[in-house]
Order: sequence, then structure tokens, then C-alpha cells
Amino acid sequence: MKQTDIEKWDRAKTLMLESLHKPDHELRGCAYNQGCKDELMEIRDQVVELVNHMMNPHAPPTKIPFGKKNDHVEPTITTPNGEISETLMSGALNAHYMTDHREY
Repeated sequence: MKQTDIEKWDRAKTLMLESLHKPDHELRGCAYNQGCKDELMEIRDQVVELVNHMMNPHAPPTKIPFGKKNDHVEPTITTPNGEISETLMSGALNAHYMTDHREY
């Protein structure tokens, strides 16, 4: 039976996670002797998280709703002209945004 690229990549990801979880006594012994065992385990945990969140590059792209690519919500500030982002407000045009430019 022929495996698809998606299946092969998913299997490789699973094997990588297994290898990260499998104790390597020699490596941990070296880290202990060098005084960095806790840091080694911290890095391992971060790599496990990274691998867990990796998307299969062979899988068809999923449709992400507009604005949902990341979970970042830009804080806004109310100005006389309406809401703007804090990023814009922190720029060189700060004074410009705080004056009323509306025409009635």
C-alpha cells in the first residue's frame, strides 16, 4: 500500500515526539554534570510544544476566517475621530489623531 505524503509526515512527527519523550540517560547525565539539566528539560518541553503545533505542509490548507490567523487583539484608543489602534497612536502622528478633523 502506497503512503501519501501527508501520512508519512504525520508518522515522522509522531516519531519525533516519541524521541523527545524517550529518556536519554546519557544526555541527561551530561547535562547534570554540566549543571544544566533543568535548562535541558525546559528546552525539551518547548520543542515538544513547537512540534505539537506544527502543521503538516502536505495537508490541504484550511480556510481560516479573516482576522483569525493569530489570536492577537489590537487594543484601541478612543480619539475625537473614532477608535484607532494603540500602535497607530504611539507613532509620530499622535497629536494629529487627537485633534478633531470631522466636518459637520
